[in-house]
Amino acid sequence: MLYFRLALLPWRLTMRYNFRLFFKLLYWSLFKAKGTHARLTPKRIKSLIFWFIIIPVHNLFTWIGFGLDEIFFPGYRMQEVKAPIFIIGNFRSGSTLLQRLLVKDEEHLTAMRTIEIYIAPSITQRVFWKAAGNVDRVLFRGALNKLVHRIEAKNLNSIPMHRVALQEVDEDEGILLHNWTSSFLMFPFPFMDLLSPYLHFDGEVSEKEKRRAMIFYKKMVQKHVYYHGGKRYIAKNPAFSSKVLALREYFPDAKFIYLVRNPVDMLASKTSFFSFIWNYFNDTLEPYPFKEMLLELTYGWYADTLESLEGLANSEYLIMKYRQLVEHLDVSTRLIYKHFEIPMTPAFENKLAVAVEEARSYVSKHKYSLIRMGYQPEPVLSKFSDIFTRFDFDPRTEELMAELSKKSREID
Repeated sequence: MLYFRLALLPWRLTMRYNFRLFFKLLYWSLFKAKGTHARLTPKRIKSLIFWFIIIPVHNLFTWIGFGLDEIFFPGYRMQEVKAPIFIIGNFRSGSTLLQRLLVKDEEHLTAMRTIEIYIAPSITQRVFWKAAGNVDRVLFRGALNKLVHRIEAKNLNSIPMHRVALQEVDEDEGILLHNWTSSFLMFPFPFMDLLSPYLHFDGEVSEKEKRRAMIFYKKMVQKHVYYHGGKRYIAKNPAFSSKVLALREYFPDAKFIYLVRNPVDMLASKTSFFSFIWNYFNDTLEPYPFKEMLLELTYGWYADTLESLEGLANSEYLIMKYRQLVEHLDVSTRLIYKHFEIPMTPAFENKLAVAVEEARSYVSKHKYSLIRMGYQPEPVLSKFSDIFTRFDFDPRTEELMAELSKKSREID
């Protein structure tokens, strides 16, 4: 039986890898990039070397790790993922704050850290790097760890608006990069005709692609929960706003927290953040690309996602305003625990109290202007009129958008 399983292993693994999209993106990057945001410039060429040479090499080692998991850790396949919690909603709506707070409840909850998402997604890799860390600590007095921290500080800590650290939890949409089915591919490959379906997953991705992505994702979650002793899984993924139906199919008892922020503030922050990432990998033709696409996508992740959630039982999801979360962090957290029947331990209560104090002293350094980004007030206000009404948002009173507020008053 073991021999038969090993013989089938290469076929089973390669079936989960999206070679078709890999080679199509390679072709478009080389031969259809002229005049696009992905035009071939020195920066872009360096990016392509990274994505089509370095990343495939890492993919190879990662998939070897997946194969070794089947041999040495087959028990993960029997691991139940009970009532996982998915924090969704548009980008820049507080999901990072909430996930990083809730995962402090180490007795009940677990989430993937950056290192587990991008560097060590297989159990084998995690065991290897843990052993390497122990050897480094005993024999080399942590020299390797110090080197990693220096590299991390140089390459990750400079990312604005979203703090990234190897040992910090983050959005596990990135784990789908290992089989090339992630919506994150739109950043290094700004070919929206190819990648737009992944941003409208439930409605536009073919059944074959859904199976490829979701079977792979479920296995990654099973591996993580197995490795961390069966704790309840909590993920935050704005991109999963388009995957509510798929998540319910593969995790039938999944729960959802939907964070909703004033569209004006959210769109400004999201556009700024996306622009940074697109310009990190590309020499874009304009500072803020794909504004119309972002407008439509953002609206869909309000209206379509809410429609999908409202098809579930009330106990299966919770809708929470961004300001409710950040201004009443203690009350909001207790509401989540009560709604999803998670016992709150004294240890977590103490951590929650510390987080509340830290939140009170936090002041954002980022200021945004939709006007300067090239948006016009009329389309923005018209597009989101039902969202403003439903959640009692007023675009004219949002501090971050003084210019748009002034313009909207002139329109009125």
